[in-house]
Amino acid sequence: MLLSAAGLTRGRPCTTHHRAQTDLAEQGGVLKKARVVDDGDLVTAGGITSGLDLALWLVRREPGVDAALGLEAMLEYEARGTVRTAY
Repeated sequence: MLLSAAGLTRGRPCTTHHRAQTDLAEQGGVLKKARVVDDGDLVTAGGITSGLDLALWLVRREPGVDAALGLEAMLEYEARGTVRTAY
């Protein structure tokens, strides 16, 4: 919601915690029902564990799959769901 308050989500695909989704849409975000939404230079997540999924997605997207799998093993956490990419 900080990104929304700064106007960064206006007109862009994004997500947030389920309790704030109405507010996000009212502030101009294009709400997507997903744990993680990747719109290139804007990546949003819906809550605490989906924040872990966002971090793992960024590692997968940048350094690569092997780095992300290594991080998952270190954290003892497996990423859930599909990341919605908008590009």
